Amino acid sequence: MSMTTYEMARVLEQLEESPEKIMFGKLLNELGNQSGERIRSAAKQVPLHMLRDIVYQFQQVIEDRKGEQVELMAQAITEQGISAEELKQYLESR
Repeated sequence: MSMTTYEMARVLEQLEESPEKIMFGKLLNELGNQSGERIRSAAKQVPLHMLRDIVYQFQQVIEDRKGEQVELMAQAITEQGISAEELKQYLESR
């Protein structure tokens, strides 16, 4: 029984830091370096329901990563002695 690349990616995603997962991450990183035209051309070969699932998964990761970035920024600001209230006042004055 052979698996499609998409099915294999879903299985590998569930594994911990395996070599396959690392390679899949590198593949996604390389995909991000491609032109929009090339990505669209390749995406046309993927069934629509799979594209929707891929987009949904990426949106979830984006939201998670955004939270991580906010946390890192909050830590950096706190380390510099800036309070949340001071930051809020600054942002509201802009």
